Amino acid sequence: GEVIRDAILAVSGRLTHRVGGPSVDVHLTSFMDGRGKPKVNGPLDGNGRRSLYIRTRRNFLTPMFLAFDVPTPFTTIGRRTVSNVPAQALTMMNSPFVIQQAERWAMTMLAEHDWTADRRVGELYLTAFARPPTAEETRDALDFLTEQRGRYHGDDRDVRAWADLCHVL
Repeated sequence: GEVIRDAILAVSGRLTHRVGGPSVDVHLTSFMDGRGKPKVNGPLDGNGRRSLYIRTRRNFLTPMFLAFDVPTPFTTIGRRTVSNVPAQALTMMNSPFVIQQAERWAMTMLAEHDWTADRRVGELYLTAFARPPTAEETRDALDFLTEQRGRYHGDDRDVRAWADLCHVL
């Protein structure tokens, strides 16, 4: 979970490379309640800090980390469990953090005013996969953007359509 979160921050351009410093308070969702609830609610994106810097609270663990098998901080764990469960896919689809970072990534791409849609798709693939898209992938991405713009009644620069493509990637 930590690696996935850090990779999402990296592609969105939000990852901070600062080393050291204090921990970042965990972001508390509306479902995180109970005795010992921290008084401070951390930012959704953890101020862009690597997952290593997210404070661990035994009863208030980051939901994304829980979905991806973070060890419980009650005992020592010699090896992490590995799973592939529906909650992981659902986390990637519905997590406010993932959605926020997809929007941020889309806005970064749209800030390049002189780029064509083909160029933006190419840059997205280079950022996410370290390779250019195939002709078929470019065509599929452009078709997806056209369909999403139709749903939103937007234009070529509709950030919602681009955020949806970033979310998919």
